Amino acid sequence: MYADFESFIKPIDTCQPGPCKSYTNKYQHYVPSLFCNYIKCFDDKVYNPKLVVYTAQSEDDDVAQKFIDMLEEDIKQIYEEHFRFPKEMKYTKSDEVRFQAATECHICGGEVGEDRARDHCHLTGKFRGAAHVSCNLVYQISKFFPVIFHNLSGYDSHLFIKKLKGGCEDKNETIKCIPKNEENYITFSREVVVDSFVKDGKMSWLKETCGSSIPSDLWLPV
Repeated sequence: MYADFESFIKPIDTCQPGPCKSYTNKYQHYVPSLFCNYIKCFDDKVYNPKLVVYTAQSEDDDVAQKFIDMLEEDIKQIYEEHFRFPKEMKYTKSDEVRFQAATECHICGGEVGEDRARDHCHLTGKFRGAAHVSCNLVYQISKFFPVIFHNLSGYDSHLFIKKLKGGCEDKNETIKCIPKNEENYITFSREVVVDSFVKDGKMSWLKETCGSSIPSDLWLPV
């Protein structure tokens, strides 16, 4: 996902600070008024590109919360439609010829002999090539949803960072953060519950993660 916010400046009425002490004079703050996001998959046949533009309907419209809510909905939808049930491998006679003739693991590039497996994409079902059994087992789809912002660390994160907390305690989700200071963050992430099941008589949750990574202009889930 690529995303960006637009805001307007709202004046703040404050008392006149005393001249005998140091102070910070807050006289205005930014109120998000619009966001746009665009979801792009490596293969349009797996997920059609989706463009969303949302504009505040009134001065009291919580645009930042709307962004977080829609982001969660997108993550859950993508999980349900593409991650929950992996695609069966589409394997042809020509694929079998490729598999038998392969001398290198298409993942690590190492030599393959009897230790080989048929690797395929779990999103498309397409056969990708021969691979070591161990390479095939660890070559999984990342459960992380990257959201790329412009100027996230310097500005945009301030518009919605507090909204990440909403509902976390009720859904047993966690937020992790590595800050530079109180206003700038090297990385932050939040879990999103996408499914639940009962194990040993107890409710368990299947979670995806969203958050940011270095540089913090990349904001990321699964």
